[in-house]
Amino acid sequence: MGVGPSSAIDVRVTDRKSLIKELCLRRRDYESMQHSYKVEEITSYPVTNRRAAAVLQKAAERSPDICRGDENSLPFMEGSILPIVTAFLFGGSLIRCFEVCPLWFVVYYKTLDKIFAQIDMGFKSYYGPSLQLEYARTDWSPVHVAEAGIRIDRILIARVTNLHENKCTKVSYTYGYKTNDATAQQIEQYERENPEPYECSFKFDTYKRGRPRNFWIHKDICRFHGDETRVAATQNITPVCVNDRIEIAVNLFNAMGLVDVNQVRWNPMEVYPLQSRECPIEQELFDWYDLDSFQSQSVERLQIPDFFAPQMVHTSTEYAGIDVAVSRTKLRAEAQGIVPQADRILGSRFEVLPRSSPIILPLKRVGLQHDRFTKIQIRQGDAIHLYISQGGKMT
Repeated sequence: MGVGPSSAIDVRVTDRKSLIKELCLRRRDYESMQHSYKVEEITSYPVTNRRAAAVLQKAAERSPDICRGDENSLPFMEGSILPIVTAFLFGGSLIRCFEVCPLWFVVYYKTLDKIFAQIDMGFKSYYGPSLQLEYARTDWSPVHVAEAGIRIDRILIARVTNLHENKCTKVSYTYGYKTNDATAQQIEQYERENPEPYECSFKFDTYKRGRPRNFWIHKDICRFHGDETRVAATQNITPVCVNDRIEIAVNLFNAMGLVDVNQVRWNPMEVYPLQSRECPIEQELFDWYDLDSFQSQSVERLQIPDFFAPQMVHTSTEYAGIDVAVSRTKLRAEAQGIVPQADRILGSRFEVLPRSSPIILPLKRVGLQHDRFTKIQIRQGDAIHLYISQGGKMT
């Protein structure tokens, strides 16, 4: 990813699923193997006239006998039928379909692009001048709850322009869930009882191109939390620079059910002045001490969290707190590459890219401490403020 300031990022292959699709298509043209109506089979001569071909195609739709496909393709995978089948299978059953063979993976993936195209177009029409959509893909990941679940998202990757430089920007959309086997009267009653649709919003601060960013991370390992994912919380309002790419995840399937794509509506962009961003824990703590001074008044076994060299260099560490000990560490991104200990200690993968390189930044939904578990890219020169809370009584 070491690219110059004027180079473009190949955002198509930034995730494993997009890479699998591209590798499959390099092996064989699986899209041409999908079931389709073979108009040439009902003509004794090649059809060169577009109007005649359209008439024959319309007639062919009534003749399943000429619906043909190659090995591993089935009649219900024909282009006009598969979106209906996909909506019926949406969820874990759909994910199983991706595992059948390369043909199924490519064809179902293409069908999801077709179904979600209106979400992509809506984003372009609302935010085109300030957020230039470069690529859209579908992603799915497990949900770690008592019963294994799954979430499916439409990921929009957009380049940040300088239109709202030195401003805080809010992007949001409203949506509703599909009601299974509901009559028109039941749907009307539901809309009366729930006049306000659900809403998701994302905020980010935009700075000038190439400026070093500052952001905080909070790792909570207090005893009273018990067994959890132990993933560090990152700053909710993400700092980005002009020419960086942001990832906006439109959630389409979760424990609540399936989102109705036709009800997804983008809202006008909102722009606010920039504000100082600090970790909320700073509002509870005031007096900070070095390790030697604080250790004498704490029962916790403390250490300086210098675990991330040479990619992230330790600058300073201070401590505060009474029952719960909190360390505040300043780190600076230096050497390029994957940060080896970040996944084990922080629960997220970190990668340091060159100072002049654009980076891809996943945005979190406003109000959430954790959203999607993705790799976090930072640039050389970026400053990270790491807070670690530990201690507390067992209840």
